[in-house]
Amino acid sequence: METALIRKRIRDLLESRTLPCDQDRAWAGRGGHGTHCVACGERIEPADVEFEVELLSGGPMLRLHRVCYAIWREECEPQTTR
Repeated sequence: METALIRKRIRDLLESRTLPCDQDRAWAGRGGHGTHCVACGERIEPADVEFEVELLSGGPMLRLHRVCYAIWREECEPQTTR
């Protein structure tokens, strides 16, 4: 998926409050556990770097591709500096 489309999808998810910004901790490792990226919706393949994100709110663990994680953090930055 193109970066611009991922960014738009993330913005839409943030606006609808489907995707939160309250990251507590994150880990990165090999993908391939049959999961899908919460940002782009595509499968995280074994060759991909997968970020697992624990939320401050205690919600479910988020799983994202490396690129999707970076875009998500960029889009969350304005919200966390208010």
